[in-house]
Amino acid sequence: MSKIIRAEKKQEYTVLDRGFLNDARLSWKAKGILAYMLSMPDDWFFYIDELKKHASDGDKSFRSGFNELKSYGYVKRFPVYVDKRIAKWETIVYEVPQNVQVGNQNPSSIDLDNEGLLNTDFKLNTELLNTDKKILPEFAIPYKSIVDYLNEKAGTSYRYTSKKTRQLIRARFQEGFTEDDFQTVIIKKVCSWLHDEKMNKFLRPETLFGTKFESYLNEKVGGQHAKIKRNQTTTQFTDGINF
Repeated sequence: MSKIIRAEKKQEYTVLDRGFLNDARLSWKAKGILAYMLSMPDDWFFYIDELKKHASDGDKSFRSGFNELKSYGYVKRFPVYVDKRIAKWETIVYEVPQNVQVGNQNPSSIDLDNEGLLNTDFKLNTELLNTDKKILPEFAIPYKSIVDYLNEKAGTSYRYTSKKTRQLIRARFQEGFTEDDFQTVIIKKVCSWLHDEKMNKFLRPETLFGTKFESYLNEKVGGQHAKIKRNQTTTQFTDGINF
């Protein structure tokens, strides 16, 4: 007799269609790669070099599994051209396999070994796209630690995988703000609003990380500007509230 011990599902879980898990054409390796990709938010950016970091498989093993997914229609990966040069690669992940042509080229026919821009050389991509705006990869933005910090200080339970929350955090990072800035805003607004019955409901990503972010960052709390360091464990304002 076998027994499965399951964890209680409170947060950080994913619901998947079992179809691909029962697809006998796929290796267990390919199924694992697909399950990991499907566990990400719908607007997640996938970069091959980053994907490879999340398992112990070597480069050859990963490429083999990834090419299986392309061959059977679970992943479509195709180049985006600017001035007849590859500016970047786009990835579409399907929970149910598809047979879709992208432009005049079937992306499943593209061998991963032949893709020219597999790494995260965003400086090169930016130059090819003729834009001065820095494109940040998803893994460079600390969504989880920012939302965890908010939940810890405000006693909330927001999810870092929320699409809207991620969009707000990404927008602020694209404007040049840092994780330290997020922590400073969180501390300041918790200090101001936590014990205010009318305002504590606004201790949420939608308010804190929105268009007033810079104003919150520069406002004074308890008659002084808060100075927060990332690894600092305690900060005291003049009103006596410790964090």
